[in-house]
Amino acid sequence: MNATKIQETFDFLSTKKLVGWDLGFVESVTDWFERHNMLSERQWGLLCKIKDKFSPEAIKQREEWAKEYREKHLADAKVVASYYLPTGYFTALARDILYEAEFVPSKRQWEKMGENKYAQKVLENFHQEPQYEVGDLVCFRETSDFRILKRRQSLTSNAAVVVEYLNEIASHAKGAKALMVLPVGATKPVKTEERYLKKFRKQKKND
Repeated sequence: MNATKIQETFDFLSTKKLVGWDLGFVESVTDWFERHNMLSERQWGLLCKIKDKFSPEAIKQREEWAKEYREKHLADAKVVASYYLPTGYFTALARDILYEAEFVPSKRQWEKMGENKYAQKVLENFHQEPQYEVGDLVCFRETSDFRILKRRQSLTSNAAVVVEYLNEIASHAKGAKALMVLPVGATKPVKTEERYLKKFRKQKKND
């Protein structure tokens, strides 16, 4: 490739709306080209792939996918992105989905992040009907986390009242639907998951 052709490609892309990784890459190699008046074969190849996304056929396919994504997948994408963001996996993609209002991942990106078995379990948890209702009396299961909570807040009971369900999922484990409960004897609610709770049952009194 020659410098003139590279500059023409940059000029072409400067008229297009780039987002996400494409935008960052083009900005990076533009700076590199201005300083060195050349690109590596890999840089040039990736730049051409970005340019090819603006062919008439590619634009039509992308518009059809963007429509499908916004109508059918956007809400689930935000749930999955919120799950992945703190994990170290799909971090850049998750950040774009959550914080770039106009961002639409490629179909391949969505399939890799949103249709793998872990993401599907997360969505299953998220869409599952709540096991409890607000105001229900529940009981913490005897886990190490609860024993720590019990010591810190000097609780004398395992019982708690369901305050609200949260619009988030932090785990793909079964029963990971998140909610806030107010432990009996505590002054502030705590965050937990359904799998750490069970229905409260009064102990039968012996005659």
